[in-house]
Amino acid sequence: MDLRILKDVNELWGRIYPYLARQVMTHYGRGDGEVLELGPFSGGISRELARGYPGLNITIAAQENGVVDYLQKEMEEAGLNRRVTVRWSALEPLGFADGLFDLVIFRGAYFFLDEEGRMLREIHRVLKQAGLAFIGGGYGKDTPQALIYEIAAESRELNDRLGRKRVTGEEVGNMVDRAGLRSHARLEKEGGLWLLIHKP
Repeated sequence: MDLRILKDVNELWGRIYPYLARQVMTHYGRGDGEVLELGPFSGGISRELARGYPGLNITIAAQENGVVDYLQKEMEEAGLNRRVTVRWSALEPLGFADGLFDLVIFRGAYFFLDEEGRMLREIHRVLKQAGLAFIGGGYGKDTPQALIYEIAAESRELNDRLGRKRVTGEEVGNMVDRAGLRSHARLEKEGGLWLLIHKP
C-alpha cells in the first residue's frame, strides 16, 4: 500500500473520524475496556476514542512496518503515545491471544477481508466474551452530508489508487457464513456497509 496515498486519505478523513468514533461507541456502550484497531487506516478513530474515553486501553496493529512507524509518529504528535500502543501484527493470523479485547475496530476492512472468512474468525477469536467488533467501511451514519460532499470525489480517487475492493452486503454475508458467525453478526447499511460481530 502506497504510504503517501494512505497519509493523504487519513488526512482527508480527519473531520470524519469523530462521527465514526461516535457510531462505534453507540454500539459499544461502555467507556472502558481493551480496544484493538486494525489495519493501515487505523489511527483516526483511535485518536478520537483516546481523547474522549480515558478508560479505554487502545492498541493499533498494522502489518506493514512503514505503516506502523507512520502511525506511531501520528500518536506521538497527537500527544497520545502513552494512551495508544502501536505494534506490528499480521492480519491473518492476528498476533494476539484469544479473548484479549472488548472492542475490535477495522475501518477499510474490505481492502483485506478474504472470501473464506478466515480474518473474521481471527477477529472473533481475539474478542472477549460480550465483546464487539465493528468492521467495514463508509462515512458513518451521523456524518453531515455537506462534509461528505466536500471530500467524496477526492476520497474515491485516492481509495481507487490504493486498490479499493467494492463488496456487496450479500458478499459480506457469505464471508460471515463461511466464518461460521451468522448467529453472532449483523450488517448495518446506514452510513456505509458495517459488520457488527458480538461474542456471547
